[in-house]
Amino acid sequence: MIALRSDALDRRKLVLGGQCALAAALLGLSWARSPWAVALGLALAGTASGVTCGAAQASLVASDPGRTERVLARWSLFGAIGDVLTPLLTASALALGRSYRAALGAVALVVAAQCAALACSGRRPATGRGDDAAAEVRATGAQEGAGHEGATHDVRKAPEPPRQALRRAVRLPRLWAWLFAAASCTLLDEIVVALAALRLRGDEGVAEALSSAAGTTFCLGSVAGAACTDVAVRHWGARRVLVASGVACALALTLLCAARGAGWQCAALLAVGLTCAPHHALAMARAYDELPDNPGVVQAITQAFVLIDVAAPPALGWIADRLGLRAAIGALLLQPLVVVACAWRLRPSPRTRG
Repeated sequence: MIALRSDALDRRKLVLGGQCALAAALLGLSWARSPWAVALGLALAGTASGVTCGAAQASLVASDPGRTERVLARWSLFGAIGDVLTPLLTASALALGRSYRAALGAVALVVAAQCAALACSGRRPATGRGDDAAAEVRATGAQEGAGHEGATHDVRKAPEPPRQALRRAVRLPRLWAWLFAAASCTLLDEIVVALAALRLRGDEGVAEALSSAAGTTFCLGSVAGAACTDVAVRHWGARRVLVASGVACALALTLLCAARGAGWQCAALLAVGLTCAPHHALAMARAYDELPDNPGVVQAITQAFVLIDVAAPPALGWIADRLGLRAAIGALLLQPLVVVACAWRLRPSPRTRG
């Protein structure tokens, strides 16, 4: 509901409120003593993180509508860097004789510092209808002033009312296809790391600590892939990048299934992280471009695909139990195939670029 109405709200306040709630939840988790307190803290932290990230991402998309792919590619890069730094922070706390409580407290302080920096800054991220309407007036005036010279400009409209935009979004099959492609990216995130770690531990007899380090290998590949996405999109366009990376990712997953030995499997997992990194960012960029003036409505519709996040782990666990870990990893080929199919069949609309 918050995402649906965020196009008409001040996103800066949403980000500030979400960060404050997240810092408080993390600080509470660091002091929690009972399972109920931990469950409550995690629920609050998840909600606050969702509101904060959603509002921040919508602000970035709304502030630079002509470069959605590149904006989200950089978003993915910072997210991938966070995936590498977070376990390192926890490991550092443990190495110093601390516990996960110290790590949670440190993250809470970082979030609080970010919140304070945003509150003290004079910059206002793109908010909702008020800022967009003002931008529309300025852009329209510029267009009318240049109209006698035959110039044209991309005038950004004010967002539609949430219910009206939602009704229109329901009738956009391309939007739903791209959101499905973005949702399928959950298969090549924690799931592929967990399956690879289980295979290293069970099939190869690798020590538990080393098998857990396989996740860092995947994250390092994701960082490199996300860093290259911006440059690749600028040179070849999003559609070509999606097709090429999807085919390469399918090959990397095939190698991961066939690889034997810890070294080869970690190398294949690195390749999977490298090649799947562009998928979520570019798929979401295409989705935003289908409804460019209402990014909050796009985020609200993504909640319809939460079933994939819920159903995928037990389904793949069932495959692993019945057919083996290789078969479960092979089932992950569905993700790059979905991305390639969408990129191949859904050519860019007049609103998209590349």
